[in-house]
Amino acid sequence: MSKVSVNLSRQRDALGMDVDDVVSALAERGIIRAYSTVAAWFNGTRGSRWDMKELKALLDVLQTDLDSITEGEVELVEEKVQAATARAMRGLTDEQQQAILAMAKAMQAK
Repeated sequence: MSKVSVNLSRQRDALGMDVDDVVSALAERGIIRAYSTVAAWFNGTRGSRWDMKELKALLDVLQTDLDSITEGEVELVEEKVQAATARAMRGLTDEQQQAILAMAKAMQAK
């Protein structure tokens, strides 16, 4: 289970909610998702790609924020070029990603 899933579950439990409660609360905010989809967010079987509207609603339902759930390890990227760069890097090896990061840092130093 991912750190995000663990933290989402922990926060849900702290609020005394179950998955049905979350599904209902999301529906009140206009986010209609199947029980199985929402349950997958908590058990870690659903990938990390989120629709921003549903993520914001989930964080609102759970009375928390992205930084708390991700423990500061995830940052939202909303600018198109930055988002495209992040998506392109997913297909690279770790070494390739490190090389690109080093190049970006070198360019910032100039």
